[in-house]
Amino acid sequence: MSQLQTLIWASVTRARAFEREIFVALVVLVVVYFAVGAWKAWRCNLPPGPFGLPIVGYLPFLSLNNPHIDLSKLGKKYGDVFRLKLGSETVIVLHGVEVIKEALLRTDFLGRPTRGVLKLFNENSAFFNGMDVHKWREQRRFVLQSMKDLGLGKSLLEVEILDEISHFLDNLRVHNGAPMDVKDPLSPSMSNNICTLVFGKRYEYEDPNRVFLDENLDIVVNALSSTSVAGFFPWILKIPLVSKLFEMERALNSLNEIMTFFRKEIKKHRSTFDSKNSRDFIDSFIREQSSRKLTDPNTTFTDDTLASNVLDLFAAGSETVRTSILWNLYVACAFPEHQEKVREEILEVMGEREPEYQDMKNMPFTHSFIMEVMRWKTISPLNVPHSTLSDTTIGGYHIPKNATIFLLIWNAHNDPNYWTKPESFIPDRFITKDGKSVSRPAHFMPFSMGKRVCPGEPMAMMELFLYFTSIVQKFQLVFPAGYKPTYEAAMGGTYRLEPYKIRFLERS
Repeated sequence: MSQLQTLIWASVTRARAFEREIFVALVVLVVVYFAVGAWKAWRCNLPPGPFGLPIVGYLPFLSLNNPHIDLSKLGKKYGDVFRLKLGSETVIVLHGVEVIKEALLRTDFLGRPTRGVLKLFNENSAFFNGMDVHKWREQRRFVLQSMKDLGLGKSLLEVEILDEISHFLDNLRVHNGAPMDVKDPLSPSMSNNICTLVFGKRYEYEDPNRVFLDENLDIVVNALSSTSVAGFFPWILKIPLVSKLFEMERALNSLNEIMTFFRKEIKKHRSTFDSKNSRDFIDSFIREQSSRKLTDPNTTFTDDTLASNVLDLFAAGSETVRTSILWNLYVACAFPEHQEKVREEILEVMGEREPEYQDMKNMPFTHSFIMEVMRWKTISPLNVPHSTLSDTTIGGYHIPKNATIFLLIWNAHNDPNYWTKPESFIPDRFITKDGKSVSRPAHFMPFSMGKRVCPGEPMAMMELFLYFTSIVQKFQLVFPAGYKPTYEAAMGGTYRLEPYKIRFLERS
């Protein structure tokens, strides 16, 4: 062997030895990583859970579209309370019905995470972000009272919604029964109900402001998944290519456009404000803000809070109800025999007149149908993430302060220990034995429960009932010829159906 060959062989041998050393070092690091994690969990009595990967944790193993399904499977393996790493953050998942209810009713679980995707999109939110419970309580109390003053629970707001429904039905008629994506007219219609509440006016569907608002809100809400990669790795937003890959750059740009629009509307309201005449939510806030500043210079009623409240009302108020209505229409098409029974109850109770929200108490089948859709296709399967305000325990396990908590409402609505044939759609599931009303079990929580229950639930239920009954009263809903329902959906801000088309056949 020549001297050159000897040198080459020696170099190759050293390189291979170095590779082996690197490999062994990596193996040791991984073993140490998992060993330290297991030791900490044992020492601190943390909940059990699956091992993830260094840096990224368990994120790569969660479906982007259906993370709740994967988490439900983990719950069956690890129990009612388990933990997993998402990025560098430890998340506690409450899987069992009883621990979910317990957490929602306890004050030490009232917080919201100070990290995650919701902070990225609305840092000043009193409802969806942060540990400032005082701010949340103060703003929640105000929002509930303001909505009541503006007509919720009275006929005033209901009349406004019915007027908007009339515009929506006219849009359906224009299509003459041709297959259409009902989301197109439903989005501006839903948004208009919030516009009426917040701005004191509605926009025509073609209005540039209406189109701008809906398109950008849709982009933002679609990025609001609790398991979003960007939520656990906010630094990736600084990497242009990665930010574009997850469409976060686009979503944040849309958010900035929306907030600019809201602040312009707020400025217009201030210029025409009359303390003796509150026209809408913004006026109500401005009046309360002026009053609070006289006695509390550190009040939570700030301009930033107002803009954030408006964003929360639009994101939660229009997106959730729209998604629920789309699910109800889809299911009505998939089960024409149940749709016909809803139609029969409509004719029996209201005939050809406009629906009224008070009709719902006399329509147990329709009411139960709507509730069953909310159970069967839970649109907020992980709830809005909570956070612990102090070190605490649940299910026999230690939960540290500031822990991010996922409440698996999907499992609560699909647990066979609480529901008969939970995988099946049973529209009369909630009807009482006498057939005259519906019952609401404690493990039914589409709007959450406890102090963090959705403040918009009364308005959402009113919209859902009025839209659904108005549509079924006037139209027969059918899928296009040859279409078979798949129920394909994906997680964003809500658990949304993939785009679909329906034929609205006007009834004679």
